[in-house]
Amino acid sequence: MQQLTYTVAGAGEARRAAERAKANLDKIPHIETLLITVVTQCSLPLPEALNLRDILREMFPAARILIHTCALKMPNMRLDAARIMITFTALEASRADFIMIDGDVADEASRLRFCDFVGERPQTKLVEFLVVGLMHQIDDMLASFSGIDPHIEVFGAFVDAEPMDADGYVIADDASTTLGMAAVVFHGAALDVCVTRNFGWHTLGREIQASRVDGCTIKELDGGMPLKIYERYFGIRGDGNFSSDAALFPLCFEEADDSVSARVPIKIEEGSGELTFGLPMREGTKFRLAYGDPYAILSRAAENAHVLADFSPQAIIGTACVGHYLLLGDDVVCEMTACEGLPSAVSFVFGEVRRAGEKIVPANLNVMLVGMKENPANTPDIRFQPKHVAQLSYNRKMLAFMSHFIRVTEAELHSANQRLTQLASRDALTNLLNRREMERLLKDAVVYAQEHKTPLSVMLIDIDHFKDVNDTYGHDMGDRVLLTVAEAISGTIRGSDAGCRWGGDEFFVILQDAPLEVAGRVSERIRRRVEEAHMPFGSYITVSVGVARFDAAHENELQLFKNADEALYRAKKAGRNAVYCLGLGKIKKLE
Repeated sequence: MQQLTYTVAGAGEARRAAERAKANLDKIPHIETLLITVVTQCSLPLPEALNLRDILREMFPAARILIHTCALKMPNMRLDAARIMITFTALEASRADFIMIDGDVADEASRLRFCDFVGERPQTKLVEFLVVGLMHQIDDMLASFSGIDPHIEVFGAFVDAEPMDADGYVIADDASTTLGMAAVVFHGAALDVCVTRNFGWHTLGREIQASRVDGCTIKELDGGMPLKIYERYFGIRGDGNFSSDAALFPLCFEEADDSVSARVPIKIEEGSGELTFGLPMREGTKFRLAYGDPYAILSRAAENAHVLADFSPQAIIGTACVGHYLLLGDDVVCEMTACEGLPSAVSFVFGEVRRAGEKIVPANLNVMLVGMKENPANTPDIRFQPKHVAQLSYNRKMLAFMSHFIRVTEAELHSANQRLTQLASRDALTNLLNRREMERLLKDAVVYAQEHKTPLSVMLIDIDHFKDVNDTYGHDMGDRVLLTVAEAISGTIRGSDAGCRWGGDEFFVILQDAPLEVAGRVSERIRRRVEEAHMPFGSYITVSVGVARFDAAHENELQLFKNADEALYRAKKAGRNAVYCLGLGKIKKLE
């Protein structure tokens, strides 16, 4: 594999660049596929792009020619905004094939066509997606494509942003579209690829919900005007600077694989304060605001550079969200350390395509670099030279330091809130749930059992003669007894069950999905565990346990508790140190 990249200003320079490329490519003994990728600014009219295709086709009649728009280009570690980037990738033993899906329709025919296309190429190693136009069904379309082999690497780009008046196109050989998708399928037994991803945005603050959505527009956040969120937390106004300012603070959410994805607001609807995004939004999604952290971005870039250096690619292609450029400016070059010393072609785009687990999803604010090689015996020896934050400009160094401060402060606040939440829901002595939390859980358990028709049992536990222990040995020893019972409960019940200190020397346990017979056996194990515990005062302690099951047709949580209390009364009446199940009677003790 060999890769050559040039930048040109127009058709004349493109022809001369193609001539230089041909002189080099003619030296390669065999080229299985010549992929020519042309990346241009959105302002270049489609007819001029088609003319470029025809010039290249004249010189390379067998080549696969791909042309798409972007925001910025970075050929071989050099940022470029105005010129056209042309990359010649000579695949010596592999192939690159195109499939075009025109229009915004996520139907079964499109899914089958794409999946069959990939399935017919069993040595597929990589799929590159190029999305153009405001596709409201892109979520569903990409999700339907997730049926391909999960080992196939995926990356891609949104090549325009209609709400920003950046209209684009994709050309794949003789086909072109301004609303749809092209996919480049790289396949071959000799081909090997390595995909790295860099995100670098940290969430902060509380969750906010998209309460009303229409396509790519959020009409209400938390039931109110979306703009108010940005005004309140960042002081960002709905003026002409909104898009560039708000792009630094996206809305983030967790994907199914727990990775974080972002959605960047790119337009504000005047008057209503509604926010339009470059990707579809889903009503009910819970977001958190986020901020870009230069330290995190450069640290991950260094890790990715090590990964790619170990892989030893022959060429690197990639897509980077323009949001990274808005955050880092010209310092964004520091993020591309993996490309140093290698032929590379990176496009800055308006959105990306990636995998979240096995699912293929649209995304924002990622840098995705793809290392490619064919002949392991002919790969370069890459010596990694890490870039440091010190190379950032002064203002961005300040941003990096402040981002670090915010991240640490946010982590401390989150930890403190977790401790407060635990204090509010846990008994201070035993660390079991407290009565208030248990009452809430009992209501939820009753509703769940009614809706799903699943069994539910509860137990009420009382320490026998606890007052005598306190009076004889003191409250410290009484606390020791309470802890012993709490440990017996915690060590016996499942993680899906819930135990609480109900008050004084009483404990309450919810056993979800447990019939009465099972609850009786669990209760007996707790009773025996308490009885066998060694106490410092030389005697042993016992408990009485009342067990009741929930009758969804005739009872509520109050009646369920009364039934457990009645069962406890019968356990004590039976001589204490016993388990009594209402409806089954006294449970035989374990030997």
